[in-house]
Amino acid sequence: MRLLLAALLTFLSFGSAQAALNTDGLPAGAVAIVGVDIATLRASKVGQALETLSSLKAQDLEASRKLNEQLGIDSKQDLHGLVVGIYPGPDGKVAEKNAAGVVLIRGKFLPARINAFGQSHGVPAKTVGKHQAWEASAFIEKLSGEKPKDNAQGAYVVAHSEKLVVIASGECLDLALDAADRGEKSARFPAAVATRFAAAQQGWFYLYADATKMKNTKEDAGAEDLSLVLGESATDLQLATAAGFVSAEKASAMRKQLKGLQAFAMIGLSDDDGKTPSQKEDQALLSELVQKIRIGGDGKQVTLDLDFPADKAVRAIAKVVEKSQKGPAAPAAK
Repeated sequence: MRLLLAALLTFLSFGSAQAALNTDGLPAGAVAIVGVDIATLRASKVGQALETLSSLKAQDLEASRKLNEQLGIDSKQDLHGLVVGIYPGPDGKVAEKNAAGVVLIRGKFLPARINAFGQSHGVPAKTVGKHQAWEASAFIEKLSGEKPKDNAQGAYVVAHSEKLVVIASGECLDLALDAADRGEKSARFPAAVATRFAAAQQGWFYLYADATKMKNTKEDAGAEDLSLVLGESATDLQLATAAGFVSAEKASAMRKQLKGLQAFAMIGLSDDDGKTPSQKEDQALLSELVQKIRIGGDGKQVTLDLDFPADKAVRAIAKVVEKSQKGPAAPAAK
């Protein structure tokens, strides 16, 4: 599972994805699904800020160059969509060591060139039907020049067609390719989740998870499912989340807990004694963000929504990146 995630992160580091939440070709049975629409993200203020910041990193530029030179993929134009499905292990639960996953990357690809790269670099492979499946760890190492952090084997990269690349855990590989061949339409979200996703026309990040299948989920919390949409309107960064609980009592308790945490945070953020002007500005921005969080829902549902000015979100992102690049502050002299 960790190798699959490493493969996913490597592909993401080479560029972006586009297309709304499109689960066509994803095998049935996923208990968690993540979708990314970076075409919409790129058109947003937040997306443009992120792209500008990432384009300044030499590592990202080098990764894009290698992807273009080695596989003929333009990271700015040819990567169009991404969806990730997570599947439970034999015990019916999702955990790091017993879960499996499938990643579908949609775009514009040259399967012959991808396969020629694997062959010319001696990447181990096996044939699955009409497809050539390359061991993901070796493929990534040859492509990036860096050895994956996890030495576990088991995930494969398949240039499925001119529009699709599949990365799948070994135990899901046959199932994934069969679903992709048939264009299987298997994702079935609960009605409330499907409505929420459909309404997010400017959304660019989608998540759904069946909490009852997560091995480390605290049963006393009573959560059954979680959905999240992140996007941007003409003026605001927008976040919409919803969680379903086993009972109205559990949901009510969670709403009260969240509202208490929000109130506690507002009290803490109101104290700016001893802060520098820059720190006060950051604190005021965070205070405004916390204040704008709306906690609601009824019955067994708990919702958390946020609309925050996109311009302010961009400034906050820039500050976080700037601070991370500077590193930790030097200790004061004694």
